[in-house]
Amino acid sequence: MSATTLRLARRDARATDSHKQRREADQVPARIAMPRIVFAVTAFGLVLFGLLMIYSSSSIIGLTGPEYGNDPAYFLIKQLMFVGAGTVLAIALAVFDYHRLTDGLLKVMWVVTVLLLLLVYTRAAGQETYGATRWIQIGSFTLQPSEFAKITILLVGARICEEYYGNGSLDAKQAIKLAGIGLVVPLILILRQPDKGTTGVLLLTLIVMCYLSGVSGRIIAAIAVVGLVCALAYAFKDDYARARILTVLDPFRDPFGEGYQLIQGLYAFGSGGITGVGLGFSRQKYNYLPMAHNDFIFAVIGEELGLLGTVGVLVAFGVLLWAGLKIAENAPDLTGRLIAAGCTSLIIIQLLLNVSGVVGIFPLSGKPVPFISYGGSSVLSCLLLVGLVMSVSIRSTLPETAHDRRRAQLRTTDEAFAEDSGLGFESDVGMPQPRSSRARQTTRGTGQTYAPALSWRIIDGERDVSQVPTKAPGRLVRDSRGRARIDLGPTAAQRLRDTRRDSSSSGRKR
Repeated sequence: MSATTLRLARRDARATDSHKQRREADQVPARIAMPRIVFAVTAFGLVLFGLLMIYSSSSIIGLTGPEYGNDPAYFLIKQLMFVGAGTVLAIALAVFDYHRLTDGLLKVMWVVTVLLLLLVYTRAAGQETYGATRWIQIGSFTLQPSEFAKITILLVGARICEEYYGNGSLDAKQAIKLAGIGLVVPLILILRQPDKGTTGVLLLTLIVMCYLSGVSGRIIAAIAVVGLVCALAYAFKDDYARARILTVLDPFRDPFGEGYQLIQGLYAFGSGGITGVGLGFSRQKYNYLPMAHNDFIFAVIGEELGLLGTVGVLVAFGVLLWAGLKIAENAPDLTGRLIAAGCTSLIIIQLLLNVSGVVGIFPLSGKPVPFISYGGSSVLSCLLLVGLVMSVSIRSTLPETAHDRRRAQLRTTDEAFAEDSGLGFESDVGMPQPRSSRARQTTRGTGQTYAPALSWRIIDGERDVSQVPTKAPGRLVRDSRGRARIDLGPTAAQRLRDTRRDSSSSGRKR
């Protein structure tokens, strides 16, 4: 194989790879791929940061607790198990088409959710903790059904909004009936546990979804005011909730009772200052701050990493919010838009509810920080929400714009070489065409056809190939036996004889 053939083969291979890369890049536009990558990476980073902070905030409790095997990594190991299971489920949910969840499987999901919520009230499975019955005991693990009910309620809300505001297949009466069965029933079961925090988060998320569906701002404001009045009335009716509201107003009213946890959390923020006392050097986690690895892990972050650490966490969730809303904006339909926006809003609302309670500007709700706080049910549900958002993003497409068409017309240098040289590539597989399929030209006067030969020319210091036909080489001729062949030009012996003949002729002329 000659050196020229090797160079051509290498150029062909590079052009083929370039074709493949361009096809892969064209499949996912940057404005769809970028929010998807940012959302997934941010969520994964928050999970890793949460594992670090769980180990830091729970190591002393695990080390000094015989029920935890005096193991400082007890809570970390359990959280790792849930993170692994949640990651697998999130990937499976991302691959799964979300339309199948809102169509055929939604009724089954709703029935299972209601049964789990009812199972909480049974003596055999229900478990009461801190005055509330929210968990189901399964072996050595506890499961909180309200965390998984969030996903079902989101999907039901998206389906109703799609059928009423999207395609108009439901009238107002049917939509109210479905909302009463599909949304109000599970919300009442969650509220009766009691779990006011989850109920409030879900109601605010549903309001956001209604706004994105097209409900007017006045109706949204009226619903918000009515909901706030009902929440305050229900809270003051309950002694436990009323005590939390009064604690926010004056935590030092009962510093060793109702206000103890909030005061210790404020001490943690005050000790951290701007830069913190250092990772792992928290003093409040030495059994001073209750639930340091769960509800009040944000206070431990403020103590060990300071104001910079807490602001960094909030910025990370802000990035997650931006990416989730961009995915919702690029969703292929209203259902996908509501699912992506609803999942993202739920995560952010729960974060703000926890942070506002820990810093003392809102009553404590008992809701953990998404992705960061310890809790198997919490991290599982958050990862499932991430999987739903990824499912919407994977099925998102955008119409072709003028910029897309212009970018599709751009050629690489290898592609330009292939087109100019006549060694064209097939559009699907990028393989060189045989010589017999290339364009052929006809010699004037003789009517004979020949394949154009290649010649080199210099352009800006680089060799370029063009279709420049030569006169003698490449011409079809007949040999002495009448067989057609391509004239490849004189051989080395013929050129030598021609050189000697020319030399002898010039000598005789002299």
